[in-house]
Amino acid sequence: MTNMSGAGLFCIHFFIWYGQGGFGRVALCKNKLDGRQYAVKKIRLKDRSPQVNEKILREVATLSRLQHQHVVRYYQAWVETEYGQHNVVNTGGSRTAESSMYSFDEISLSDSGAGNKQECTYLYIQMEYCPRTLRQDFETYSSSFNVDHAWHLFRQIVEGLAHVHSQGIIHRDLTPSNIFFDVRNDIKIGDFGLAKFLKLEQLDHDQYIPTEGMGVSMDGTGQVGTYFYTAPEVEQKWPQINEKVDMYSAGVIFFELWHPFSTAMERHLVLTDLKQKGESPVSWSTQYPGQSNLLKRLLCPSPSERPSAIELLQNDLPPRMEDEWLNDVLRMIQTPEDTYVYDRVISTIFNEDRLVAKMQCQHESSKKTTYKNDNSELLDSIIEVSKEVFKRHCAKRFQISPLHTLDGKFTENSGKTVKILTQGGEMLELCYELRTPFVMNVAANQLSSCKRYEISWVHRRAVGHSTPYRFLQGDFDIIGGSSPITHAEVIKVALDLVRRFYNSKAIVIRLNHSKLAEAVCSWAGVPQERRQNVAEFLSSTLVQYCPNKADRKSQWSLIRGQLLQDLRLSEEVVEKLHKADQRFCGSADLVLARLRGTLFYDKSACKALDDLSTFLKCLRVWSVEEHIAIDVLMPPSDYYYTDLFFQIYSKEGSPASSSHEKLLAVGGRYDMLMENAWDKTHKTKPPGAVGVSIALEKFLPNNPSSDVGLPRIENSISVLVCSKGGGGLLNERMELVAELWEANIKAQFVPQEDPSLQEQYEYASDHDIKCLVFITEAGLSQTDLVKVRHLDARKEKDVEKEEIVKFLSEAISLQFKNPTIWS
Repeated sequence: MTNMSGAGLFCIHFFIWYGQGGFGRVALCKNKLDGRQYAVKKIRLKDRSPQVNEKILREVATLSRLQHQHVVRYYQAWVETEYGQHNVVNTGGSRTAESSMYSFDEISLSDSGAGNKQECTYLYIQMEYCPRTLRQDFETYSSSFNVDHAWHLFRQIVEGLAHVHSQGIIHRDLTPSNIFFDVRNDIKIGDFGLAKFLKLEQLDHDQYIPTEGMGVSMDGTGQVGTYFYTAPEVEQKWPQINEKVDMYSAGVIFFELWHPFSTAMERHLVLTDLKQKGESPVSWSTQYPGQSNLLKRLLCPSPSERPSAIELLQNDLPPRMEDEWLNDVLRMIQTPEDTYVYDRVISTIFNEDRLVAKMQCQHESSKKTTYKNDNSELLDSIIEVSKEVFKRHCAKRFQISPLHTLDGKFTENSGKTVKILTQGGEMLELCYELRTPFVMNVAANQLSSCKRYEISWVHRRAVGHSTPYRFLQGDFDIIGGSSPITHAEVIKVALDLVRRFYNSKAIVIRLNHSKLAEAVCSWAGVPQERRQNVAEFLSSTLVQYCPNKADRKSQWSLIRGQLLQDLRLSEEVVEKLHKADQRFCGSADLVLARLRGTLFYDKSACKALDDLSTFLKCLRVWSVEEHIAIDVLMPPSDYYYTDLFFQIYSKEGSPASSSHEKLLAVGGRYDMLMENAWDKTHKTKPPGAVGVSIALEKFLPNNPSSDVGLPRIENSISVLVCSKGGGGLLNERMELVAELWEANIKAQFVPQEDPSLQEQYEYASDHDIKCLVFITEAGLSQTDLVKVRHLDARKEKDVEKEEIVKFLSEAISLQFKNPTIWS
């Protein structure tokens, strides 16, 4: 008997080792406090692989939130360090009487086993005990086979999978040995040692964790086990897999439920034909034609053609008696005339006694990961710095409500938002993003020109039953103006903010244009109906790597197979996409020239290239020296971005190494979103719109004592830089406004190449700007003078261009009221 009294609340009465998996051994234990039996898994945390340790801890923390009648329950976990024959509970985790689960993010594993060969660190996981597995049940299954029972077992397996997949988890190792029966003979899916999370990690093949399913393993009967249940895309090491790998495994298990084997040899031969040839016995297919058709769909080599667990439950499985009763209840809830049933359901859900009991049982599952240090003051400083930068560009705040009533209007993000139910039965929605509410306001008020900023929290669904995740986001938008010019200012704003926290040399800007991406797809021969799928696939597997880097080039050996098999592209199309990645993704100036030489015949593509050229010229006026790349395979980050869009990254690590890139900001034009929201009864046309969303939480320094740059004193008077003649003097206006921004003077210009004098005065009136600075071609070339005019004071003065910043700083501090400044 092993002494584990240091494990806190969980006291072990006895150990019986009864299994061993890919990550550790499993013991049957009895808790002294409640007298119940549990399974406890012991996993050694490898001292030379901290990545493995952190991954295991993170997965256990998430798996503990799975709560379903057909999924093995994970109760708690703890870490112990063994020195020779002695066990010491690792004090890195916290444990209280209210919660018997460790806070995994607080456990330090950096010194486990360091410098001491006798020192080992183990992770213990307490799970629901299930007395037998489906594999054991199959040994006597031929004598007890029953059609209704087969459907019953398979339905429970699929219901469990539906829950697991809804939480963003892939099992990856679903076999009869990992499907258990509880004491009530109900199915329980367990052993998530190889589980991966769709929402947290898109790339499935981990370089640190060996994948058991890659080779041939032996199951409890001595026969080839995991091999038969492994999906083709896992064997072929596709760079991206999804929950459909579990559906392939479920298909093989489905066949075993309907085809009992009399001997191990028969099982081996039949499953080998099923695996390698996709053929089931003719006699079986004749006897069960419906089941045979379902089996073919589940074992389809293309994951996209396999049904999901939800689809199986809705369309392919016989209904349960309980479903009929539940459907009747749901129909009564949806009846608008009589709300009696709905009100009773809501009152039961919000019953305080039930909620208290539930919270006591699930307290550990609702724990929210928090920062180890209090970052409130740092976040406050980041917010103030952001406000300073936004206001310098004369943006005004537009406050977004973090919570609003669900209005029934469908948007592309409707299925992703966090929805909550009030005690009165009203459905509310937490703010998912800051742009759509702003656009609705602009459309409602028919605004044709404005600049706005907003800093607020946005919310994302969490895995399992924990509270939603929230992230601090800053948005900056320009409504109206000429596209490439306003686009350049939006990026300038983002860079002015990012540079306060990151080195300019580490910043990378990636650009693309929707018409350019479409033209490249046409050039490569990608069928129209598959372009969206191709874009989404490349986005999750390829675009996360910097163009022309070795790690991105190495991905093509894996990507090629998935493009050919799952997306059904031809060899010629895949080769052209590879060529596009090599030739049309990289340094902006170099790529522009290559694209013009290739897509000269496409008018819309040429227009897109002209927009990109104008945009780059504007950035050069503002001396933007960051690395700017064009990536024609990069899709927009949000559905509403059209035309020109971009992403801003920061490189982490040494330039020589394959450094990681942190995504800091995304943005682009969203004219389509504006047009959809615009009231068509008005005669005015919707203005153009461009914006950027910045992940402000990523500005938190690794060192909490770092200086994030406190904001300077903000003035409240704006300056409009204007031009008289000279073709608009766009570059000169942009250069002067940049000088004023640098001096922390709020300034802007009419974002058009050659605005008339009347248009500039109207712009000043619309934006309540009283101070105008005029530059003329003659003044710049002959006298080097600019004219300052204050509309309310009805004063003006010629000022040397070199002295303009000093003059405006003094004049603004005096509110332009001191007569001496005009003398």
